Amino acid sequence: MKITPTLNDAQRRPVVAQQPTAVELARQSRGEGPVGPRKIDTRSFPDQPPHGNMPPLTVNNLRHVLSLHGITVRYNVIKKEMEILLPGHQGTVDNALNVTEAKIVSLVAAHGMPTTHVNAFLLVLADERPFNPAADWIRSKPWDGFDRLPVFYETIQVKDGYPTWFRDVLMRKWLLSATAAAILPTGFKTRGVLVLQGDQGIGKTSWLKSLVPDPVLADSLVKLDHSFDGGNKDNLLTAIRHWLCELGELGSTFRRDVERVKGILTNDIDKVRQPYARQDSTYPRRTVFMASVNDDTFLVDGTGNRRWWTVRAAAINFVHGIDMQQLFAQMAVDVEAGAQWWLSAEEEDYLDTVNSQHMASSVVRDLVLARIDPDVNDRSGHPAFTPTELLRFLEFAHPNNAQVRECGNLLRELFGEPKRIRGINKWRVPLLKADEPDEDMPNRKPQIGPSAGPPKRQFD
Repeated sequence: MKITPTLNDAQRRPVVAQQPTAVELARQSRGEGPVGPRKIDTRSFPDQPPHGNMPPLTVNNLRHVLSLHGITVRYNVIKKEMEILLPGHQGTVDNALNVTEAKIVSLVAAHGMPTTHVNAFLLVLADERPFNPAADWIRSKPWDGFDRLPVFYETIQVKDGYPTWFRDVLMRKWLLSATAAAILPTGFKTRGVLVLQGDQGIGKTSWLKSLVPDPVLADSLVKLDHSFDGGNKDNLLTAIRHWLCELGELGSTFRRDVERVKGILTNDIDKVRQPYARQDSTYPRRTVFMASVNDDTFLVDGTGNRRWWTVRAAAINFVHGIDMQQLFAQMAVDVEAGAQWWLSAEEEDYLDTVNSQHMASSVVRDLVLARIDPDVNDRSGHPAFTPTELLRFLEFAHPNNAQVRECGNLLRELFGEPKRIRGINKWRVPLLKADEPDEDMPNRKPQIGPSAGPPKRQFD
């Protein structure tokens, strides 16, 4: 057995490098040689024919045939697909499932049974043996009690002005959420997407890949640089067939379909129809997301940004050598002890402060923020506006629907939900002194210039 010291544990002692069960099983599925039918006494089949000599094809009889030939059928809850381990099978990875299914059909036919429902019955048998390669890997060795979190935090060096304590909070709670997604059978819901914002080429994607060091296991569990399209079923299915998924091109995703994406990322279940399936399937969420982005102003919507756990990275060490199985085993101990993988109210408030520095500029946002005082606590005596009224008051003569919607989102971000005033939802907006209405016309401010629209209604 090979003895390999891990880099982060070198000061302690070398550790025995053992392949975890999940890795062994992933490699075993490639097979070693051809399988052939063996003669089975028809009297041994659990379901006997009502008449005649040939046994019927039933779930029990198929299970009997597979058992006597050493064939294992199981269901991968991460990949959301059936896997067949067929002793001695040789062939390409590309066609593995189709070929092994065909060999089983041939095996069934060799015993004189009809083959019409073989694939359906295989799925029944697979469902009886679910397995989770992420959970199996995490539990392959118990935690040794050594705290690896401090070393893990230091794999990301933050930019000046970004507090390391908040980096540590986001990294730990994201690790907890990934662990909970893997080991909890039910009750998991993603609370945040870890966003690494930094220059191109510093290793953001490589860092995610380093979290599952074994290449065979990583190929099954980690999806890198996934261009997420919330309206595409196949695109969603690809994402949720992995434990860790990196959202690539985050800026373009925001511009294209931010509302749909935000809703999907924090779902607790996924309801999609597999290719060629007759009905939709409902899956508990077992995927957590990370995103990498180069641009520092990537947020385009002022609402719902607490999903984006932004860490401003200056440098990244993705060859850290940390024993990641042991780190996740440490997190599993915390999850089972009831550790919270979502942010506290105070942490969410601080996240708002961090994310406010990553908002993309826009005409509407710049105009409104330049003319109001968002720090006023008591807004009871200030004029009330709808988003349309506020934009027109601020000399935006003919705002379109998108601009009105953006203004409403900004007001909601700054001041919470609107109040019902004379039957209309409005926000009381503290204007800067220069923008306060004239004393002789306290309820409106006239527009100036040729772009002025029709007279505005009075504001409450």
